[in-house]
Amino acid sequence: MKRCAVTILLVGLVALSAASEEVRTLKLSPGFVSKIQAAQQQRDQAVSRGGQGPAAVALPLADLVTISQLNRFEGVGYGDLCRLSTNVYPDVNADSGIYYYYPARWYLHFEPEEGGYHLRIEYKASSTGANSVLLTAQLTPGYDQHDLAVLQALLDEYLRSQGNQRVRPKLLPLPATPEARFQLASWDIEEVTVNAIEPDTNTIHLSITADVPTKELVTSTLLHEGLPGSVTLVPDVWSDLQTLTSPVEGYAEIRLADITGGPTLRWPTTTSGGQAELVNEWPFDMRLSYLVYLLRDRDGGLRLRGWGLGDRVLGPKDTARIPLSALNREFGSDSAVDARFVATLVRSEDVGRSVIDACTGGVGALPVENLVIDIMQPEALFEQYSIYRVAVEVRSAHFDPEGRQVVTRSYVLDGAETPFTADPLYLWEDQAGGDLYQYRVGVVTNDGVTHADESWRRPGSFLPYTINIGSDVVEAVLAE
Repeated sequence: MKRCAVTILLVGLVALSAASEEVRTLKLSPGFVSKIQAAQQQRDQAVSRGGQGPAAVALPLADLVTISQLNRFEGVGYGDLCRLSTNVYPDVNADSGIYYYYPARWYLHFEPEEGGYHLRIEYKASSTGANSVLLTAQLTPGYDQHDLAVLQALLDEYLRSQGNQRVRPKLLPLPATPEARFQLASWDIEEVTVNAIEPDTNTIHLSITADVPTKELVTSTLLHEGLPGSVTLVPDVWSDLQTLTSPVEGYAEIRLADITGGPTLRWPTTTSGGQAELVNEWPFDMRLSYLVYLLRDRDGGLRLRGWGLGDRVLGPKDTARIPLSALNREFGSDSAVDARFVATLVRSEDVGRSVIDACTGGVGALPVENLVIDIMQPEALFEQYSIYRVAVEVRSAHFDPEGRQVVTRSYVLDGAETPFTADPLYLWEDQAGGDLYQYRVGVVTNDGVTHADESWRRPGSFLPYTINIGSDVVEAVLAE
């Protein structure tokens, strides 16, 4: 598909140091392996270096290592430079040089090359015949080898500052089993299920079941505060010498327009035509704040360099082009650990709704009305006609959110709950002009005899979403 992009040429980039010469947020992945295999591979790596398991106390590298000039970039923190937690656990055997890392957070996965958001909202029929909504999502920690390089640079700098350079440090994944929890009782969520956690990528596959009205609240929440959760990393204990046995707590969130759920916006490894391009692959507008890179100083220490991008906004599929002549030689040197853009997404109610519509097959914005069955004065009615149960059979294409087929629902009522709220009707436009639904009534009397309509009834014009059952209907059914 050809892009209709608006090209924004970023020239005259603002250097953020005294002189330009010194400037510097549904299928398993192909790499999925079983938890047992992944754990064994990690353990083999550690044991080969003399590892005996993580120690109980982590090193908070963000507190122990200072990045010079970081404060010149307003709003930028360690989390913008690395998607891994900056807390690392040393191995109990210090001579192994092993340090264990883990993800900082989990975000709703967005991947442009895989169709966008890993989020799907589907309407399902339960065993009772009532409709519910199934929301499936993938949550990703979003880190890659570049994040590991940044974490490695922080660790190297800490050890250098402590005069501890006996062994080249090695970063390995924290040997732990992730357990995700989402406490969503305040949203009237029926069920939250963690279907799988990929041990090689720590991607969480999650499903949430709710009723249809709750779906509207949930999808609105996805754009704003998000659905919060936690990820507990339960350590795998390798030996009696390992001292980390308590869980490590993490954070998860299902939210749209969270840029950390997508690929990190890195400086491209290859360029052409004397300029580099950055395309906004998100459905939301993107605000570009900085192009930054982390630099190892010659005499030790880490420094953040970069340029301000003026909070320029790229619309979806827009392109920012940056001339290489605006940069410096240091930017691409071996001393540069990593280069990335710092950006945020602009939240929009309209765009969020369109994303939800796409995730629900385009039916997310359809008006919905619940079908109601009202047995009038049920106690007197049941007694007068010796009724044991009333059965109502309803058929309608409007039970299907997309109108692909006529769906039949059956309801057996004892009169205890009236009016009875049945399934939702999705009010898409019926080009054929047919009935919204048709129904038949059956009556089972106390002697076990069943009477039922032979013909289908049509809804009333005054209360089209309510099926009223009174003495006239019962008498007509008993006469069949």
